[in-house]
Amino acid sequence: MRLDLQPCWQCLQPDGSHGPALNHPWAEGHRPDWHARGLIVWPRGGQWHRLQLRLTCPEAWRHLHQPRQGVLARLVLRWWAEAAEVWVDGELVEAGDLFDTACRWRLPAHWWSGAALALEVRMRSPKHDDGALIQSRLELEPLDPADSLGVLEPQKLELLALRRAAGVPLQPASGDGFHVLGHAHLDLAWLWPVADTWQAAERTFATALDLMERFAGLHFAHSTPALYAWMEQHRPALWRRLLAAVAAGRFEPINGPWVENDCVLISTASLLRQFQLGQRDSHARFPALRHHLAWLPDSFGFAAGVPAVASATQVQWFCTHKLFWNSSNPFPHRLFRWRSRCGAEVLALMTAPIGTDGDPVAMERERLAWQRHTGLSEVLWLPGVGDHGGGPTAAMLEQLELWQQQPQAASQKHGSLRDYLASLEPQGGQLPVWRDELYLELHRGCATTRPDQKRHNRSLERLLREAELAVVLAAGADLAPQLLNGWQTLLFQQFHDILPGTAIPEVFDQAESQWCGARRQARRLRDEALRSWLQAAPPAGAASSQVSSHSHPQGDLWWLAQLQPLQPWPRTLRLPAGSWQAQGLGLPSQPATAGGDWVQLPPLAGVTAMALRRCRHAMAGAAPITPIEGPVWVEGDQAGNGLLSVTLGPRGLEQLWDGQGSPTLAAPLAWRRFRDEGEFWDAWDIAADYRHHPLPWHWHGRPHWQERGPLCARFVWNGHCGSSTMRLDGRLLAGTPWLELSLQVNWRQRHELLRLELPLQQHADRWAADTSGGVLERPAEPLTPREQARWEVSAISWVASCSQGGGLAALLDGPQGVSAGTDHLGISLLRAPTWPDPGADNGQVRQRVALLPCPSGWRAAEVPDRAVAFSEPLWLRPVAGGGGPPHASTARGLPPLPAGVQLVGLRPLENGAAVISLSNLTPCRQRVDLGSQWTLEARLDGLDAPRPGSSNDAAIRLAPWQLGFWRLRPR
Repeated sequence: MRLDLQPCWQCLQPDGSHGPALNHPWAEGHRPDWHARGLIVWPRGGQWHRLQLRLTCPEAWRHLHQPRQGVLARLVLRWWAEAAEVWVDGELVEAGDLFDTACRWRLPAHWWSGAALALEVRMRSPKHDDGALIQSRLELEPLDPADSLGVLEPQKLELLALRRAAGVPLQPASGDGFHVLGHAHLDLAWLWPVADTWQAAERTFATALDLMERFAGLHFAHSTPALYAWMEQHRPALWRRLLAAVAAGRFEPINGPWVENDCVLISTASLLRQFQLGQRDSHARFPALRHHLAWLPDSFGFAAGVPAVASATQVQWFCTHKLFWNSSNPFPHRLFRWRSRCGAEVLALMTAPIGTDGDPVAMERERLAWQRHTGLSEVLWLPGVGDHGGGPTAAMLEQLELWQQQPQAASQKHGSLRDYLASLEPQGGQLPVWRDELYLELHRGCATTRPDQKRHNRSLERLLREAELAVVLAAGADLAPQLLNGWQTLLFQQFHDILPGTAIPEVFDQAESQWCGARRQARRLRDEALRSWLQAAPPAGAASSQVSSHSHPQGDLWWLAQLQPLQPWPRTLRLPAGSWQAQGLGLPSQPATAGGDWVQLPPLAGVTAMALRRCRHAMAGAAPITPIEGPVWVEGDQAGNGLLSVTLGPRGLEQLWDGQGSPTLAAPLAWRRFRDEGEFWDAWDIAADYRHHPLPWHWHGRPHWQERGPLCARFVWNGHCGSSTMRLDGRLLAGTPWLELSLQVNWRQRHELLRLELPLQQHADRWAADTSGGVLERPAEPLTPREQARWEVSAISWVASCSQGGGLAALLDGPQGVSAGTDHLGISLLRAPTWPDPGADNGQVRQRVALLPCPSGWRAAEVPDRAVAFSEPLWLRPVAGGGGPPHASTARGLPPLPAGVQLVGLRPLENGAAVISLSNLTPCRQRVDLGSQWTLEARLDGLDAPRPGSSNDAAIRLAPWQLGFWRLRPR
């Protein structure tokens, strides 16, 4: 039996009187959709709303409360509020928030005898959305499961109506039912700082363990190796209780990556380390369990390369719920095989919602939906308060126990997630296959919000990869353990509400010191290892290649190193002022207006270091100067270097030409500004209609050349939009196949979107971009509703158009939101949300982009390698000791890799060996010869175990799109 209380609440009316809260005029005028559904609504912005009610027991119910009949009454509430408090007779009896959104409070015995209860519900609306009391009612429950008085009859009738509408038997078969598993989703940071998370985890775990003693059937599961590591170190007593429950099979760690990370904004190397570190820690901490699943219920979409990375680390199952959030196209599968382009796959489960309770009607809806999609009889149900932890409550478990004993309800079985997945594995061969990313049709702004977090992330990713490579080259395996802290810091900050920029300011304030400390440590270890490697470099061989300080006493010596195995091509860099030489030859130079000199360096092949000499002053008899490769010319508004050319005009960059003189732009490059109110989640979402709300942009005059010379031509253009000032620097370098654009903005806007639009001269057939774990390619003309919904995606370091007549690539200095169509490429540069961080994105920001013509397509133009060269600087340091000679003029680490093969990582092992991780970004088979410096020992999986049948072949062979691992050893 139930009694609806929604019409009974009173609140303060506009005229100062108290009246029915359900009829408040504000709701009907501002939220008619919610008002029509019977919700009690009030304005957003953290406003408190008070509802009052004097509640007496209905006359028709009083006879039900007899000792032998055993009926109890509960006050059932559900709200959407940042904070909620339930007061009875002046006493606080329940509290909740945006995550703990419901209560089932048992009414006291004296209420049954006619005593009135003074109820008051105090709620504070979310800052980003209006508040609502969604549901309020009285609900009777029998203490005797036989329910002789029939108080559960309304819910039972609802169950029958659901089955009748679904066309299934009115009485579930014995095998039809629920696999129940307690769960508590716990965001490591969001609307609270990380320190609060540890306390929430402690409360959640302790509560779950206590409830296990009271409810014999309860099983509880929780993810996140980083959380278990903290618990073991800081709460040893609780940790011992937890281990005992794990041994008993009641407490289940459902670990995959180190944290529930973002899966579209991080590099392949980071995604791999998330799984590697998470799996290794899980095997070490819980050795009796099989760790073969990745639990990622809440991340904001999943790159198409996730199955390749996950399966490489022995993960066989992937579980999420997030695609139920799709705004327009429901995801078609609940159980499927998710396959990467290389053929690697995992079994994927779209779980029931997280943060549920024991409501039998909601459970039945989920069961029927599961059966309709899969044809399977048993569905997973996950009761427990989530987001800020909490887990199942006693009221939830009591409700589940009550309905477990009702013959009209489907059966329940409490058990582990591993047991449930094992029951599904026989279905694997019959499941549909999904060969694409799992795109979330929501939260499209996460690639653009808080660019400082993306900058920290890409810098630390690079430094840790370089430090590991340097440790291998220096044979300094003893330094490797020091890198673990840096990796753990990086992986923690890649949590899905930190890296996307969707947390409160305190989270980012605390993260700043973590980012900076990890970067300093990684830089120190890298530099230490590189200097050790270079000091021990073998002689270069020919006497002419040796560098002697005695022949040029006025010069000082420097090491220049390329730490990526790229193909050789001339690089032009700005170096400290002076006359520079390499291998006895002078290097072309040009004074730089910003200080120092532009210098063109000899081509560097692979991971290589080269000794340079700098003479501070010109000397008689100086070495001959090498000729400039691809010199820059400037004639009026035009400039070029033989690989591309540009035309400037009143509208900025009016044309970009490829090396054959073909135009790539259909119109001048467009810097655009739009009103962006978001949709629902401010920091997460770009408004779908932002293009309908353009805002003015003002450039001051026309761009002008500030630097001209054979090595560098640079133009500057100043402007403003709103109260924000900006400066655009465009730079064309000798021998460099791209034009670099650097936009420096003092961003002061609110709820606006800043974009760069590239109108394409050649009609695009397809477009491509790099993502976590590989390359994504799509048709340029979206035809299906699902393709049309993907109007903004995340790219890691490049996006390119593809057409028979030529294409254009944009190289990025880190992850950005991008869009593409038949006639344009677009890059979202800055946003300005105000919730949950009121000052997000504001301040001094620099965004770098490079434009690279691709007349024969992105693969022929070697776009992935060019993107690496654009975003990763060379390493330049003076020789230790202030000018003493290095042992050799060059040192070689790895040879250049074939075009389309990228180094994911070179990681040291304890025994002096190393693991090299390579990714083939092409549809062709690739052969990689590492030369005589390395001995290949075995092909590995992602956890360093030899693969069956692996051998010490002389060369590495990569299948199309493959991510592979090999153990090798320096000779």
